[in-house]
Amino acid sequence: MVRQLFVVALLASCGNSGGFPDAAIPDTPASGTFSLTWTVVDQNNAPLDCDRIASQSMTVLPHHKDFEGGNPQLFTCKGGMGTSQQVFGGLYDLNFELSGTFGLLARGATQFNVNIPAGTNTVLDPITFQVEAIGSLALNIASGATGGNCGAANAGGAGIDGFSITLNRNSDVACAPLMLTIAQGATQPGGTYMIDCTTPVVAPCIEADQTITASGISSDAYTIHIKGKVGQNDCYLNNDSIQVPPLQKTLTRVLNLAPQTGPGC
Repeated sequence: MVRQLFVVALLASCGNSGGFPDAAIPDTPASGTFSLTWTVVDQNNAPLDCDRIASQSMTVLPHHKDFEGGNPQLFTCKGGMGTSQQVFGGLYDLNFELSGTFGLLARGATQFNVNIPAGTNTVLDPITFQVEAIGSLALNIASGATGGNCGAANAGGAGIDGFSITLNRNSDVACAPLMLTIAQGATQPGGTYMIDCTTPVVAPCIEADQTITASGISSDAYTIHIKGKVGQNDCYLNNDSIQVPPLQKTLTRVLNLAPQTGPGC
């Protein structure tokens, strides 16, 4: 008799205030799917390729209205369309995020009270992500010589007399005619450098402590070509691929020069 009273008392304590969720997930809930399309545009509403902003993923964050949770649904940015895995049937609020190498890039408009019936596929409203596809660069050039880029070779330096710099977009090899600003260094003066891929200008030697900056650059993948000259010879080279970030972010990078063994080097 005592045992029966204990069980009744325990059951009575398990009401709404007993710590149990109001609406538990069914053991075998009926499920459905949703499908959607999305586009990415830049600050001028022009179509924007995912590669230009280093975007890899588009994520749908579903929240079921009747219980907590909902598994994120992951799609590739470049796909532009997709269908979810099976989700529990019912009403959802849906959030949308575009992400990539530089983190969260944009959010799409939330879709509220979307009914996703079991046993069917529900087509969502199209999603648009807008991303400001403009960024900046902050670069340094390093030869690795203990005496610096510009120091004499017989004093441990690289002995570089001057540099030429060009920049080409990877997608079509088009030249990016940027104006670079070269900061004042401890031993070398600052200045500017205008990129001209057809007839590159040879600038005075740039030391490792001089940061080279440019802003307002169209986000994209580029290859930078740097030639460190000893006399008239290209004795130090760099051909790094770089990604100019979106959202006015700055790519900071040290560009390491590879010494050459040709004549005069």
